[in-house]
Amino acid sequence: MAENDDTERYLYTVQYTEEAERKRVEYLFKNWNEGDIETPEGLARIAEGVDHEELYQELVAKVPSEQIGVYRLQPTTPEVESESITVTEEISASLDAVETFLEYILSKKKAVLQSGSRNEYEMYTKKGRAEVSYELDDTAGDIVVVRIRVDGIPPAPEFLGDFFETELGDYAASQSE
Repeated sequence: MAENDDTERYLYTVQYTEEAERKRVEYLFKNWNEGDIETPEGLARIAEGVDHEELYQELVAKVPSEQIGVYRLQPTTPEVESESITVTEEISASLDAVETFLEYILSKKKAVLQSGSRNEYEMYTKKGRAEVSYELDDTAGDIVVVRIRVDGIPPAPEFLGDFFETELGDYAASQSE
């Protein structure tokens, strides 16, 4: 690792539970086009509550000091704001038909059910991760009002909002013919 006192450096740790999450993060780091992102070579450990000088002395007794890098870490949390988009459409169809269509378009985007009782899903796209939920209101006259809410870090909500708007609009148009 090159040392440059003028440039702030950050260590990112990402915990993941599935291989797909690890691959998404690896892809992001690999394709990031600003600055330098490198994978530390050798062994990396975060030490807390240790005698720094004593540990360093033990390390240089085992390997040459040129092979050891020690960095002081301070946690930082950048301010990133979540975005929420709601798509609403009125469709002239039965409640069952509309719900079946919604399940179909959610499956097209490989949505993962988080709560069936609240119609909550988690979705991953190339634009990022988002949480999606929907409500259906059956009004008099065989009209169903669909409300889809998309929450996430931009640009995923807008991307998915556009997708749902297009899909619902096309479906509503096909049902009114």
